[in-house]
Amino acid sequence: MSSETDVVVMVVGGDRATADALASDLRNLLPDFAAVETVDGVDEAIALGSAVRRRGGVVPVIFAEVGLEDGKGTDGVMTMHRHDSLTFSRMVLTTSRASLHGVDRALQAGAVNGMIARPWTQHGLHRMLDAHLATYLLEYAPDRLDDFASVLDDEARSEAAERIREEHHLRADSPRSVHPLLDHATDDDTIEQQLIDLLDRALGHPPRIRVAPGTIMIEADEDVGGIYVILEGTVRLTSLPSTGEHILHEQSTGSIVGLLSLASHRRAMLRCRAVTDVRAIPITIDQLGRALGAEPELSGLLNRVLIVSLATRLRRSDELQVELEQSLADLSEARAQLVSSARFATLGEISAGMAHELNNPSAALVRAMDHVADDLATALDDPTVKATFSRQLEAPPLSLSTRRALRRDLTAQLGDRTSADRLIDLGFTEEDDLRALAGLDTSTLGRVEAAARLGQTIRNATGASLRIHSLVESLRAYSRGEDGRGPMVPGVDVVEGLDNALRLLTHRTGEVSVERQFADSIPPLTARPGALQQVWTNLISNALDAMNDSGNLIVRARSTRSGHAVRVEVADDGPGVPAELVDRIFEPRFTTKDGQVRFGLGLGLSISRQIVQEHGGIIAVKSRPGDTVFSVELPVAADDEENKLS
Repeated sequence: MSSETDVVVMVVGGDRATADALASDLRNLLPDFAAVETVDGVDEAIALGSAVRRRGGVVPVIFAEVGLEDGKGTDGVMTMHRHDSLTFSRMVLTTSRASLHGVDRALQAGAVNGMIARPWTQHGLHRMLDAHLATYLLEYAPDRLDDFASVLDDEARSEAAERIREEHHLRADSPRSVHPLLDHATDDDTIEQQLIDLLDRALGHPPRIRVAPGTIMIEADEDVGGIYVILEGTVRLTSLPSTGEHILHEQSTGSIVGLLSLASHRRAMLRCRAVTDVRAIPITIDQLGRALGAEPELSGLLNRVLIVSLATRLRRSDELQVELEQSLADLSEARAQLVSSARFATLGEISAGMAHELNNPSAALVRAMDHVADDLATALDDPTVKATFSRQLEAPPLSLSTRRALRRDLTAQLGDRTSADRLIDLGFTEEDDLRALAGLDTSTLGRVEAAARLGQTIRNATGASLRIHSLVESLRAYSRGEDGRGPMVPGVDVVEGLDNALRLLTHRTGEVSVERQFADSIPPLTARPGALQQVWTNLISNALDAMNDSGNLIVRARSTRSGHAVRVEVADDGPGVPAELVDRIFEPRFTTKDGQVRFGLGLGLSISRQIVQEHGGIIAVKSRPGDTVFSVELPVAADDEENKLS
């Protein structure tokens, strides 16, 4: 092997002028036996490296341009690093960029060892070459250090020589020792025991102390005079804010207490209190200093134990953060539910007040219509006029098909459609009656028609007043026990409650086909009627929402086969609930209305489930496009254990 070719420093890539200038500066720094070669790209570099290696030479340092023409970014650098002939070469990037951003992958793979910016200085280039050449020689050619005396400064040579002497003192069959911080093969308990053994050896087996549960070992905000090495038992670290003592760590304290405050030269940040009987070694600052001086290995063990303790505490802090976020979320949900409950309570109070205020005038209106009808029937003296009035007052309106058939018959008899319509408006349908009316004089027929109109008007007014009265009763039923805290009442009629809910929502069922499927015999429940009324109203309202107030709604009620429970179903033919959301449909604040939270804060179904469960029942949903069914099963007697649902 000739001395002129056994060491090659390589310059790879970049424009030719820059590469030649860099090579020239490197030749001025290197001894004569070290050659500097410039190559255009990765393939040429690998070929040259292979040739040098075959003849027994080495390539200690490579200066490579980041933007290699035949590579993308640092891909070329990675390719060279992976090749056997260049894998041990120290790779220095030459670039005009001011950072190593973008070469992270190469750094993590160990392919990049340094960077020098263009334009470089002679001093900077010398320092870069000095550092990497010394590192390479120490690892792979320590006997060549003196050959590069002109390149390596005295400090670098002295440090390298000292490390070589240390290596020579190691027994050939002794494995290289591993720093405790990087020793993953040794478990934490073994490391802690090694720490205690070294403390005992350095300090002559310092005394152990025992403290009873509740003892304050370190007080917050006081000077830290040393550390405690916990041998047995559990201690608790707490903070002392103005709101009172808060536990921060108990299972995550670690075996050394007080070191963090000691290391930062601060007063104690936390209070340390014994939770159980504790056995510990108290170590003062002076003792710790003597031990670190006497046992060099102690520093590494102490670092390992301290970092493990910190990692444990940080993990616990992360867990506490997650728990805090969950608690805040739960608190937010509870607050939203409270707001919604307050809304329902306010609505119940308003409903109760409105029902109370409307009940008397609506009842008076019904009674007044009855009295007007009776008085008019008495005041009318003409039998035909009186009969016409009474018939219109009591008879339901004719259907369109019936009216058409009568008009056709009467028109055929009378030969006059207008006369036929007038007679039909009077409410008479029998042919004999119609013939009698047809023979009346104009004056009498006029009075009969007036009586018919009066009867129709009173009939309609009576129907409207009864409708108002039924709505008032529905509001009163809804407002009873609306907060769910009222007493259980026997004899609660499920069908009546469902009818009340449908009446309250009549304004939304104009374009909805509503079908009631109620069994003939449904046993009454022991329940809170107002709370159940809220459940029925929520379920029907949600079905109308799903159908966008247009579609088919079916409300069913029947006894279960056992007879111990009543089953209510509310079915709609809306788009349905997506399968992935069915399990979440009863969660607080969850709603599928247009993908956003709307009236009620998404709590209607959550509150309904709570009410049903308080009654010992079950609420469930089955859904597919065009067929969604909410079902509720309630025990007939809520306080009868035998009848409760399993």
